[in-house]
Amino acid sequence: MTDRNTDSPASYPSEFEQALASWHEARLRLVTAPQGIAALVGTHWLTPGAEPVAIEGLDGTWRVEDGDIVGDDLTIEEGSEVLLGSRVLRHFRRDDEVALRVLDAEAPTRASVAGIDAYLPDEAWVLTGRFDAADEGATIDVEEIDGYTETSTLAGTVTVTIGGEEVSLIATGPLTGMQVVFADATSGTESYRFRFLKLRADGGTGPIEVDFNRAYLPPCAFADFYVCPLPPAQNRLTVPVRAGEKQVARR
Repeated sequence: MTDRNTDSPASYPSEFEQALASWHEARLRLVTAPQGIAALVGTHWLTPGAEPVAIEGLDGTWRVEDGDIVGDDLTIEEGSEVLLGSRVLRHFRRDDEVALRVLDAEAPTRASVAGIDAYLPDEAWVLTGRFDAADEGATIDVEEIDGYTETSTLAGTVTVTIGGEEVSLIATGPLTGMQVVFADATSGTESYRFRFLKLRADGGTGPIEVDFNRAYLPPCAFADFYVCPLPPAQNRLTVPVRAGEKQVARR
């Protein structure tokens, strides 16, 4: 008896496909972890100097004191969180506003995530663009999904050609982890209403790799109560970007 392998070498995943598969698996783990992205059940805004308030599902009352969130028997400092049973209580700041975020391992939004639908990997969507750094200290006003306008650090613009059309995308944040928030001709139909893309421009102005295969869904696609930034007008593309994550697959 002779062993037979009918697979041709071309049928095996390439290194590019394997790397993307690993990335997608890591994304799903991040989303569906016990207190991961999909587990958010509330963002409770607290007013400094106001009387302590009760929060549904939590014992005691809560207030802001010197920037910290203070409960009856615990304090959550800025940038920190505490584990309370199946829940994580997290300090969240937006400009001068402070909120108590509650993530619950038993959240229905977490239980309902069956996966993340994505376009098939395509190396044609790994593009080379040009990054032009903004002036040091430059900022941009960014509208968020709840209507709030937040001032963010402007990293610069990324110019790339998509479907024969040259577009310039606004990027925010540090050069080592810039964020591009964009919508395209698939948004709201084939894909979620907008998506994120992380880029690096360690060397400043110059060529930059733009891999749309790694475009991903914002947290607000998985659970309510997030305050995701919306795409600036300049980042609302008229061409389709059929690459990256598309939609949340629900049970």
